[in-house]
Amino acid sequence: MGMPLHSLRSHRMDGYPVQDGMIPFREMEVSDREWIVSCRDPRRHPFTALSFTSLFSWRKTYGFTIAGDQDFFVIRSRHDNAYYCPCGEEEKCARFMRETLREESGARFLYLTGEQSRDLQEAGFQILPRNDLSEYLSDPASLALEEGHHASNSYKMKVRHFHKNTPYTVRPLSESDLPLMLEIAGKHPGVVGDEEVLREEIAHFDLLGLEGLLLETDAGLRAFILGYQDREDVFTMTMSKHESGLPGEITAVLVHALACRLAGKYRLINLEEDLGLSGLRQAKMLYNPVERLNVYEAVK
Repeated sequence: MGMPLHSLRSHRMDGYPVQDGMIPFREMEVSDREWIVSCRDPRRHPFTALSFTSLFSWRKTYGFTIAGDQDFFVIRSRHDNAYYCPCGEEEKCARFMRETLREESGARFLYLTGEQSRDLQEAGFQILPRNDLSEYLSDPASLALEEGHHASNSYKMKVRHFHKNTPYTVRPLSESDLPLMLEIAGKHPGVVGDEEVLREEIAHFDLLGLEGLLLETDAGLRAFILGYQDREDVFTMTMSKHESGLPGEITAVLVHALACRLAGKYRLINLEEDLGLSGLRQAKMLYNPVERLNVYEAVK
C-alpha cells in the first residue's frame, strides 16, 4: 500500500499527498480490511480497539483516519486527539512512534502495551497508564454460571431473579433482525455515538464478523447483544440494547445468555473498557473479570 516508510515523508502514497512532511492520512474504507487484519498481530496488539471491527464501526464517530504502507498501519483519532499504536512490521512501527513523538508538538500514542511503553520510556518519552481504556476479560464458564466456576453473587442474583420472574426466549440474531435492532436501540438511548455505531454495524454486519442474540419476553419486550471473535480464544462483546420496560438486570441476563453459547468455544469474553465512568466500571466488575489488558499512553 504505497512507499516504504523511509520515503513516505517525501513522496505521494496511494494518490494522497504528503502534508507538512508527515505520512498522509485518509478516511478508512471497506477495502482496508485485509490490510488491517494482516498487519495486526493480536498477540502483540491485544486491544480490541485496534481490531478492524472496532476501528471500522467507530471510524465516523471518532473521526478515524489511516496511513501506512503494505506491512504497517497507524490510526489517527480526532476524538482522542491522538494516534493509536501502529500495527505491523515492528521496526517500522517503533520508528514511526519515535520520530513522531520527537518531531510533532503534543503528539500522543494510545493503546500501547507495557512492553511497547517500556521501549519508548527507555528512549526518553513519558508513559502514562490509561486505566479508563484498559479492557476487562471474563471467563465464559463463570458467566454461564457453570458449576465449579466462580461468579459474583450480585451477577448470579440478577440472572436468577429475571429467569424466575420473567418468562423469555433467546435465539441467534439473523439478517432479518437488523431493522429490529435499530428499533430496539431507538427506545433505549445510550452512550453518545452508540446509534451511529450500531448503524455501521448493521450496514456491514457480515463484513465485521458480528453475531449476537435476541431476547424476547412473553410480554413482547425485546433486547439484543452483539459481539465478534477478535482472537481464536477471545470473543468481544460490543453492545447490548433493550426496550424500556425491561429491568436494569437485563444486561446481566444478556451476558449470561451469550456466555452460555460461548462457554467451551472461547477461553475469554472481552467486555472492553470502562471509559473512566464509575458506573460502567462497577458494571464491568459485576462480571468478575479474571484478566485486565492494561493500556498505556506515550507523550513527549
